[in-house]
Amino acid sequence: TPLGMNLIGIFLGVLYGWIFIDIIWPSMAGLLALMLIGGMKPNELFQTSFGDPLVMMMFFIFVFCATINYYGLSKFISLWFITRKCVAGKPWLFTYTFFLSIMLLGALTSASPAVVIGWSILYGICDKCGYQKGEGYPTMMVFGIVYAAQIGMSIIPFKQVPFTVLGAYENMSGMTIDYAKYMIIAITCCALCSLLFIVMAKYVFKPDMKKLISLDTGGLDTEGALRLNKVQKIVLGFLFALVVLLLLPNILPATSGIARFFKTIGNTGICMLLVTVMCLLKVDGKPLLRFKTMVDSGVTWGIILILAVVMPLSHAMANDESGITKFLMALMTPFFGNESSLVFALCMGFFATVLTQFMNNGATGIALMPVVYSYCTGMNVPPELASSWWSWASTSRSSLRPPARAPRCCTAMNGRIRKPSGGPCPASSSQHGPLSRPLSLHWAWPCSNVSQEPLSPDSPPHHE
Repeated sequence: TPLGMNLIGIFLGVLYGWIFIDIIWPSMAGLLALMLIGGMKPNELFQTSFGDPLVMMMFFIFVFCATINYYGLSKFISLWFITRKCVAGKPWLFTYTFFLSIMLLGALTSASPAVVIGWSILYGICDKCGYQKGEGYPTMMVFGIVYAAQIGMSIIPFKQVPFTVLGAYENMSGMTIDYAKYMIIAITCCALCSLLFIVMAKYVFKPDMKKLISLDTGGLDTEGALRLNKVQKIVLGFLFALVVLLLLPNILPATSGIARFFKTIGNTGICMLLVTVMCLLKVDGKPLLRFKTMVDSGVTWGIILILAVVMPLSHAMANDESGITKFLMALMTPFFGNESSLVFALCMGFFATVLTQFMNNGATGIALMPVVYSYCTGMNVPPELASSWWSWASTSRSSLRPPARAPRCCTAMNGRIRKPSGGPCPASSSQHGPLSRPLSLHWAWPCSNVSQEPLSPDSPPHHE
C-alpha cells in the first residue's frame, strides 16, 4: 500500500544511515519521517518509541552493566572458572572451560572487554608454560577467545543486539519472548559452538598441549582479582539477582504472589527496582551506585535511539494496513513455498553470515526480522522459536572479516599470531572500504604486549 511504501522508504533510509553514516542523526531523522509520512501522530510516536518499556529497560541495563565494570568484576568471572581444581592437568577441559568463562564474560559485559581480559590471562598462561609467539596453542587461543566472546554476547536476551532484534519481533507480533526459553536455546547453541571449536582444534589444528599439564592455575591471579572485597561481593549479588528476577516470573506458578508482583512491574520495573535499591544502599558512607556517573560512562545513547526508531517502525510495518507482510510472503513463496523450515533457516543463516561481515549485527537482525516473521506466520511455524534463533544468529556472526567488528580488528593485529612489525595499533582505521565503518579503538597500545593494568586506571573504584 502507499503507507507500506513510505514505511519501507523510512526503513531503508535509517538502515543506510546506520551502516554508512552515523547512528544518532539518522535515527532522529527516522522519527521525524514517521510523523511526516509514516502515519503517526507525535503523541503516538513518542509513546511507542522513547516511552516503550523495552527502551526504558535498555537504559537501566546500561546503568547496571556500567556498575559491574566500574567495580572490576570482569576479571574475577574469567579467572574463577579456570582456577578450579577439576580442570588442573586436563589441557582440553581447561581450554574448554576457558572458552566458557570468556563466553560468560561476553554475555555479562560485551565482546571487546571480554577479549582484552581473555588475552591478558592467555598471555600469563603462555609465559608460565613457556609458549612462544607464533606457536599453535597461543595462535589458536587468540582466535578462540574472540570467537567465544562474540557468541557469548547472544546469551543474555537483554543485551544490545538480541534485545533490539527481539524488540522488533515483539512489536511485530504483539507477543513477548520467554527469556528463560531464549537463554536455554542460546546457552545450548553457544556451548555446542565452543565444543565444535575444541573438536576442530584437537583433530584438525592439533596444537601442542603438553605444556599445559603442569600449569599451576593458582598462579594466574597476579592482581588478587579472585579476592573480592565487600562492595564487589554486594554488586555480584545484585548481578545474580537481576538474572534470577528476570527469569523468575516465567518459572514460578502464575498464581503465586511473587510471580504476580514481578509480572505487574514487568522486566523494566525489575531493572528499575534493582537500580533504585543500589542507589539507596550506602557502603562505608558512599552510595553503591552513583547514578549520574554510571549514566555518563555506561549509557550508549546510539543504541537507545536505534530502539526508539525500531519499536514504532517495526509495529507499523507488521500492521495489515501497510501490506508489507503479504508482499514479503508473495515474494518468498516461489523460493520457499514448498521447502521445509530447515531450508529456510539455513538460507537465512547463510545470508546473515554474509551481511554481518559488512553490516552492523543489530541492523542485519532488524532488516531481516520482517522476512523471518512473515515466513513463520505464512507457513504456520511458531514465530517465537524462529525469532529466538534469529536473534542468536544475528548476534553471534560477523567473525570472518577482521575489520567487521573491533575484536576482530584487534585479532588481525595481535602479535601472538605473527611477529609484529613494531609500533602501536592505530587508534582508528578507515582503510577497509565504505562498507566497514571507521573503527575507533578506545585503547591504543602495542597489541603484542597487552597491559595487565585495569581498563580504567584513571578512575578506579572509590572503595578500592
